[in-house]
Amino acid sequence: MLLILTSPALAYPPDPDNAALLYYQSYIAYEKADDTMREMVADLSRGKIEPNERIKNYIENCRGAINLAVAAAEIPNCNWGLKYSDGFSMLMSHLAQTRKLIFIIGAETRILASEGDYRQALDRCLTLRKISQHMGDETIISLLVAKALEKMADNHIQYLLGDMPQDLQTLAWLKNQLVIIESRPLSSKATSKYERELSLEHMHLDKLKELIEIVTGKPLAPDSKEAEQLRNVDQALIDKNRDYYINHMDALQTILSTPMTYEKAYTELKKLNEQLKKEVAENTAATITSIVAPAYQKIYNIETRENTFSNAIRAAVEVYITKVKTGQLPEELPAGLPKDLFSGKDFKY
Repeated sequence: MLLILTSPALAYPPDPDNAALLYYQSYIAYEKADDTMREMVADLSRGKIEPNERIKNYIENCRGAINLAVAAAEIPNCNWGLKYSDGFSMLMSHLAQTRKLIFIIGAETRILASEGDYRQALDRCLTLRKISQHMGDETIISLLVAKALEKMADNHIQYLLGDMPQDLQTLAWLKNQLVIIESRPLSSKATSKYERELSLEHMHLDKLKELIEIVTGKPLAPDSKEAEQLRNVDQALIDKNRDYYINHMDALQTILSTPMTYEKAYTELKKLNEQLKKEVAENTAATITSIVAPAYQKIYNIETRENTFSNAIRAAVEVYITKVKTGQLPEELPAGLPKDLFSGKDFKY
């Protein structure tokens, strides 16, 4: 009997190799909070208040959800199972659920720091960074959510570096972990390619009404200006709009793919957007592009800002390492550090 019970044939199934399966479990595992508790958890995560017993008890009741999220963050593969064939109407409810979970983990980070467990608090920050990468860069909204989560994690690391005792082993570990995480960056360049294909899928006469309703966020009224314009559209005009959009996105992707300074890239993206605004008033072929193409200079700015913040965190870790080794702050930044992406130069120190 003992041999049968311990037979390899009866071994339990392996853990999931898709992080999303664990994230989805964590969304239903954390204790649902009232408005007051949600606000306190968010405020603690943002560093606006200090931990109290009520919040600590709530976070402890979310232990199962936190453990699932931590395990999920360690799995490289994350397929959210999204129905991409739905195009712009695709549901992405996991983004809002992840935001709630992130505040819970962020609050736990502050609690750990208040108890002097800085190594575990930093480990939670790294979990947040890994979760941000799992948001993906397939769509603009997922990229923006990822960058917001990345910023939140870096804010926690910044706080911990200034609050904790300086320990060479912990700093060296943190330095190496950040290098590993940032070797797999998300990018607006990748986002633009997906958005391009998604938009082109909708540039057909039978899908145009759906596209207008998605963008405007309301049903198309029969007597509306948009409905009147739609009645005057034929496939030939749609084809012209497709050609214009393809040329616009080709120009966009060329800018994002070409090595250049932030200032030049931002200027080129802004110029491309202004050209679109100008032409749409005179050229009906630019109409759909003006609806579906976002102002990419704003997305590029957000991406650069958060990537620069992450670079600054890595530079700060190196400064602290030098301080621990020598007993004093360096007179100038060590060589070879990540740079300020806005200027392309070393950070001011």
